[in-house]
Amino acid sequence: MLALLVLAILVGGVLQRVSGMGFGLVAGPFIVLIVGPLEGVLFVNLAGATASTLILGRVVRDVEWRKFAWLTLSSLVVTVPAALALREVSAPALEVTIGAFVVAAMTLAVVTTRLRREGRHPVDAAAGWPLAVTGTASGIGSVAAGIGGPPVAVYAVLSGWDPKRFAATAQPFFAANALAAMVAKLVLSDASFPSMAPWEWVVLMVSILAGLVVGDRLAPRVSATATRRVLIVLAYVGGVATLVRGLTGLL
Repeated sequence: MLALLVLAILVGGVLQRVSGMGFGLVAGPFIVLIVGPLEGVLFVNLAGATASTLILGRVVRDVEWRKFAWLTLSSLVVTVPAALALREVSAPALEVTIGAFVVAAMTLAVVTTRLRREGRHPVDAAAGWPLAVTGTASGIGSVAAGIGGPPVAVYAVLSGWDPKRFAATAQPFFAANALAAMVAKLVLSDASFPSMAPWEWVVLMVSILAGLVVGDRLAPRVSATATRRVLIVLAYVGGVATLVRGLTGLL
């Protein structure tokens, strides 16, 4: 189990550093499959917040703090209600929710990417309400599935957000979003972290750092197209596997 967790974290960390997102989307479903939905999502929140905080030191100069504020405040509004709702959800139902969320979010991101290629940006980047809607959707996704990135990625495409500034601004938002979701679930639901020895936790935290270091080295050498393709394939595989296991449990 530890070896599989380390592998999922390494891949997620690399993608997070190279593309600005991808930890929860790629590593999340596999972590849920390994340790279970409640513990898995909580661990994804912790690991994702750690990864984003470590990356922030490298990109803080490019953060757009106004957009960060809109996203974070709207996300925090839905964190507590979403955590309370989780108390009534069974483990298989939560797996179905996570799997379906990953597949739907990835499909939406793929479709909206075509708009960027065509140079179409139907969302006004200066307006506040699209950011509020994005933050709300991301907050719900972070609590329910440990995945807050896709709504922000969709907004980035629809508004024509500069990729460099998007990747930078996403880091403090993902960290704040994940930490809020983690605290809310620990206080308001039955969620708990996976039961592991202290040395295993050390190994997992080191794996996060290792993934970011590898991603830092690969970022200048790997094309955006190749990164996107890997992210899409892994996200679909993990999402479908989680969805199928949840449906099997329900049936």
